[in-house]
Amino acid sequence: MNDGPAGLESERTSSATIAGDSGGSVESVSNPLATRPAPQAAPRAVINLLAHEWPLLIALACFALAAVIVPTMTRIATTDDWAYTRSVEHLYWDSKLVVFPVVAASAIGQIFWGGLFALIFGMSLGVMRLSTVVMVALGGVALYALLRQLGVSRSRSLLGTMVYLFNPLTFVLAFTFMTDPHFTSVMLIAVALHVRGLRPDDERAWAVLLASLVAGFAFWIRQQGAFIPLAVVLALLVTRRLTPDMRGLLRLTQIVVPATLMALAYAIWLRWFNDVPAVQQGFLDEAQRAGWSGTWQLAQHLTYIEFAYLGALLLPLLLGVVPVMRTWAVRPVALSATGWWLFLAWIALAVGGLYFFTRAGRRMPYIGQFVGTSGLGSPDLIGKRPRMFENGGVFDALTIVSVLAGITLGYLLLRHVPTAATPERAGAGIVAMVALWQIVGVLPPSYHYLRRGDSLDRYLLPLVPLAIALLLWAVRDLRLLQPLAWLAVAAFMVISVAGTRDYLVYMETIWQVAREANASGVPNTELDAGSGWDGYHLYEQMLDQHITKARSPRGSPWWVYFYAKPTDSSYIVAASPSVPGYFVVRRQRYNQWLQRDPVYIYLLARYGRVFPRG
Repeated sequence: MNDGPAGLESERTSSATIAGDSGGSVESVSNPLATRPAPQAAPRAVINLLAHEWPLLIALACFALAAVIVPTMTRIATTDDWAYTRSVEHLYWDSKLVVFPVVAASAIGQIFWGGLFALIFGMSLGVMRLSTVVMVALGGVALYALLRQLGVSRSRSLLGTMVYLFNPLTFVLAFTFMTDPHFTSVMLIAVALHVRGLRPDDERAWAVLLASLVAGFAFWIRQQGAFIPLAVVLALLVTRRLTPDMRGLLRLTQIVVPATLMALAYAIWLRWFNDVPAVQQGFLDEAQRAGWSGTWQLAQHLTYIEFAYLGALLLPLLLGVVPVMRTWAVRPVALSATGWWLFLAWIALAVGGLYFFTRAGRRMPYIGQFVGTSGLGSPDLIGKRPRMFENGGVFDALTIVSVLAGITLGYLLLRHVPTAATPERAGAGIVAMVALWQIVGVLPPSYHYLRRGDSLDRYLLPLVPLAIALLLWAVRDLRLLQPLAWLAVAAFMVISVAGTRDYLVYMETIWQVAREANASGVPNTELDAGSGWDGYHLYEQMLDQHITKARSPRGSPWWVYFYAKPTDSSYIVAASPSVPGYFVVRRQRYNQWLQRDPVYIYLLARYGRVFPRG
């Protein structure tokens, strides 16, 4: 059925009048989270809130069910998350907080969170993954609350939350112990609290103070958390709500001081008690080497890449709006003069980016690390997993759909570009400003990939829920064909659950083969089983023994030089049997839901080596 403004009447408990930019259309929307309820016992208040916001329980139940289908507790580490897991182990076993030299993120907030789960459930690789699942679920709760604060109906808030939780990028990262999903969830909590606390008609100082503390905790996970209070302050300045008087100073203090104190505490601990990780020190060096020309090139590329990815990941919501847009030929939806100029620039970005990237032979997914041509998950293993589609036309079609969806997204957002700020747009203004600064936050870690593909898809994750919130706010006065949107969400769910399950089974098989090699007498100093295995088992040995030169032959994969220098790679675990200089010792078949042909993980030995038999 169609879900439009008329369908919201039954959901209203309090209303705020919001004027749209298209022909002066007006919608009175629900916002029960903004009301001031009569005092009541806390448990009863929670029960009443859950009874009213029952759609949120549906989203959480679906996510929990998916976590049961996916082998969440499997004993593996993937790509870089071994480093955070080892830090949690030190905190749990030795009561020592440490961030390794190879860690680029601030990370300690996530280490504390993982330590809490280890304290409750015991220390294991699976428990670390479970901690991320719970954190992502909390991010879904925060997004739902944010949508309700922006005047989005319950049914649409549920839809937006499901799009966030089950889009392939969010979902696969939810089953790692990477910093990106943790940061995104904490950022969402901070933004939701800021929007609640800074409502023009009902400010709450406690919410602003708590939001600042949460923003500080976000900084403890990834450094771009520092942009959250900055963005909130700028949003208030733009709307002239940060006045040069005592009230304005108090508001500024509430937003900035708690987060700043937490950032200073981290900086003091890092410099005096841990030493600044070498990778973090290298950020500035890489930016200086890139110079203004490299920065400009990276900014151009990333702007188009972000445009295309948001179009693809928000596709279910956009599909629900597109059928309505056909009626605009009869009754056009006007943009303001500023909106038209911005939309023309948006189209120029789409056309120009598509032309130059296509000319360079690049298709979506442009920066695939966790969502790539071989499926979901980081492929840090010698040899490649089979491609999902051998026909390149599938990726051509994905590229075109992503660009068209991105253009549609821009048009829908720019309908609400105001000529002057109004209090009704206060919440959306904060979200938009945070999104702009999180776009800036993608730049620093991307310098490392300037000449090697621009960036990684996981760096874009914080933009996804913010874009969902802005889109659903922007179309709250339009009818939405929800059945079509829900069909697309169902497709997302199937791809995400099956793809993530396949990835964890793939990684589990790699670690199984590596453990069997250990049991047969192959030490880890002679074994390369991919970045996760090598980092988890060899990195601290490298530090303790002061090994500065890789023992593997020239041409070994990047992770051997980065954090697995102790291994000589006499034996390797690979996704392909054909590795020059090696022969197959054994192979292990593994089951995949999204691959038809038999797939194997191989244990290979360098020619001249005799495989021990245990």
